[in-house]
Amino acid sequence: MKEYVFRHVECTRSPVCGLAMLNPGWCHMSRLLENETVLIFGRKNSTLIDAGGEILEVRPGRMVILPARILHRGAEPVKIPVSYWWVHFYQVMRLEDETRYFMPRTVDNSADLGDDSIVLPSFMDVRNPMQYANLFSELLSRYEHPGFSPMVYHSLVERLLLAFAEEYHEQSFESFRTQASQTATPVLVRKILELIEDELSNPDASVKYFASALKLNPDYLGRCFKEVMETSIGQYIQKRRVELACSRLRETSASVEEVASQCGFGSRRQFYEEFRRFTGKTPSVYRSESAYVGVNAL
Repeated sequence: MKEYVFRHVECTRSPVCGLAMLNPGWCHMSRLLENETVLIFGRKNSTLIDAGGEILEVRPGRMVILPARILHRGAEPVKIPVSYWWVHFYQVMRLEDETRYFMPRTVDNSADLGDDSIVLPSFMDVRNPMQYANLFSELLSRYEHPGFSPMVYHSLVERLLLAFAEEYHEQSFESFRTQASQTATPVLVRKILELIEDELSNPDASVKYFASALKLNPDYLGRCFKEVMETSIGQYIQKRRVELACSRLRETSASVEEVASQCGFGSRRQFYEEFRRFTGKTPSVYRSESAYVGVNAL
């Protein structure tokens, strides 16, 4: 897996984004972009892309980078319907006498890793796909909004890149920490995370609920979780419930009350309060603003 350095992220610009809906038989064209890097995030099923000889699988929950000035093409035709989000971006600085583009560089001893730089791998499976699905949904909504604001749109693309870069840094650090430590804490936390995903729709899910299921002390369980995840079990559950609700509001026709129940909220009022705390919007406003736009059916 290759790693790329992107410099001057605060100068990120994006000309276009979309949601690709690919039919069987479609194959990505052979293309080399002079200044634009393509970021893809898999949504449904998988397809293969050849990026300068590196075969990259686009699949649900995986980010893929196709760097500028590297030829990329479909490695094979799509066999079943595939969909993924995508965005083109670049970093540019306009000076008095020139326009300067900052190209992605592979990570090596000469790579500039200054404070304004981020590192992204050629591909990465994220731990919480819904978080990024929601970010892409907001990005597409802004791009197609009648009152389109380039400044807001570019800042959202920057936010997306920073989110992926932060996750890559955290995954790399956790991998190092896991290898360096032989304690049972990371294993326990992974078990808690699995239980949380299975019980998101259960309004009784809590520290005490999971401690009882695992036959452990609630305080001990909470400390272990916070040590690794840097948040409490209760806060994590509420965040995941809101993210699940965002997905249901965006992709189903279920009523707000049905979504609240499906996502484990004890009442309509609690749902509205938590949803607004995490997203800054009411469920109804989020749904109206997040209808899929920028769809490419190929």
